[in-house]
Amino acid sequence: MKSNHKIVKAFLDDDTRNQIIKYVNTIDDIIELEDHHLKHLISKINGSSYMYDISKTQLTGKLTKFQSGGYVMPYELPQVIHDLISKIATVMNIPTDQTFLQIVDMDKGGIIGKHYDASFEGYVNYKCNISLLGENYDFCIDDEVVNVNETDMYCFEASLYKHWTLKPYTARRILLSFGFLIPYEKLGRTTEDPRVRLSQRIQKYFQL
Repeated sequence: MKSNHKIVKAFLDDDTRNQIIKYVNTIDDIIELEDHHLKHLISKINGSSYMYDISKTQLTGKLTKFQSGGYVMPYELPQVIHDLISKIATVMNIPTDQTFLQIVDMDKGGIIGKHYDASFEGYVNYKCNISLLGENYDFCIDDEVVNVNETDMYCFEASLYKHWTLKPYTARRILLSFGFLIPYEKLGRTTEDPRVRLSQRIQKYFQL
């Protein structure tokens, strides 16, 4: 079937962008990873990754603990982030009852390695990534290449498609990676879908 990928150019307005950059610049937590797979993946970004469980459900709790390597940020996010989630939900027509956020702050030389995101039986891990700060770059989603500029948002089925960046970044880059656990049927998927079956096999590797 056709993918549920979508890019929205210039999604972020200047005021929202500046407020969030100011918030990110206040984060000074030191994250220690114990999981070998995650340590290898995160090491490639040449920076820091901060995970927030927004919905605080059983599933988002398990997923954020796994994807963060065990450390989920214990702080309340500023209202501007919650307003942004509402905007994403309206534009993309997706539910927000199982939502989390990963803030990725990368230094020069960082790159995103090839990977699938974890999920659960019955759900797609649907990501809406927003380029908050940094140069334009090419982002690969399976055999599709998306050129992303600052303030663009690109949404895709992260647990169904392998994704990565092509080249190391030449300057600091901040990415907001909003995750939504969405039921298969909401995205037009079924358990018979080849990508869903592949995702289910991959989940056994993650051992969530």
